[in-house]
Amino acid sequence: MVMKKLDTKDALKEIESEGFCVIPNFLSQKQMDTFMPEVNDRFNRLSKNGTIGHVRAQTQKYLQHTLIVHKGVLDLYLDPFIIEVAEKYSQQLVHLQDYRIYQNLKGCKMHWHVDNKQTTLEGESKLLNHRGLIIIIYLSNSPHGSFQFVRKSHRWASERKIEDWESEEKKFYKDIVTLDEKAGTCIMYDFRGIHRAKPFTKGKPRTAFFAQYAPISSPTGEPIYIDTSMLTDLTEKQIQVLRFGRKASAKTWPIPHDYEKRTIFRKLIEKII
Repeated sequence: MVMKKLDTKDALKEIESEGFCVIPNFLSQKQMDTFMPEVNDRFNRLSKNGTIGHVRAQTQKYLQHTLIVHKGVLDLYLDPFIIEVAEKYSQQLVHLQDYRIYQNLKGCKMHWHVDNKQTTLEGESKLLNHRGLIIIIYLSNSPHGSFQFVRKSHRWASERKIEDWESEEKKFYKDIVTLDEKAGTCIMYDFRGIHRAKPFTKGKPRTAFFAQYAPISSPTGEPIYIDTSMLTDLTEKQIQVLRFGRKASAKTWPIPHDYEKRTIFRKLIEKII
């Protein structure tokens, strides 16, 4: 179902049934115009020597320090409607576990996967038996790399305890939904469901906002970096979502290059010993 208005009950019903819901025009062009010039500028420059732009990992770009790009971006991560749906769906309080604004570039071949997992400080991950939401908002039209979801997979995928589902595609192919949507569209989905960005070999990337809201009893997730000048009017709920005073349980994504090299070196030493 495509929602025509913001209605918490309808969103919850659709996610419970299908594993996801789609809300067109969640963001108006006027809203996007407040922060997208800065987002686009940062995607046009690499972070270097104090200049904050983007970092690149293979066929993806990620804005560095996403939450300090613009106050409008921070406000989006703290949107009351999004938080309300996330908490009612999770059936407990939530926190922001992972977050990014990213682009999938030509040649990107993302595997089918699930995200109900814990990523450790050692860069490893293990699946968890909990429910929560991921929010994707298209910040550009979707010419390529559209979000894909295996409908109703949130009901059964977690029972298999598999993170990477690439080899199973033939078994669920008929249930794949591809969401070719316009800028401003919001997609909410159960992170236990199987999903990916549709692979593409040429053409323009899709720019998107990503936020993972997990039950507060779950591991905290990535470090949260904030510009304190944007924090003049935080509510208690927003402080909870931003995990004030709680230590991160994972590294920033993508995994820092120097840390990745140290991890590889450590594992080689362990094998030798």
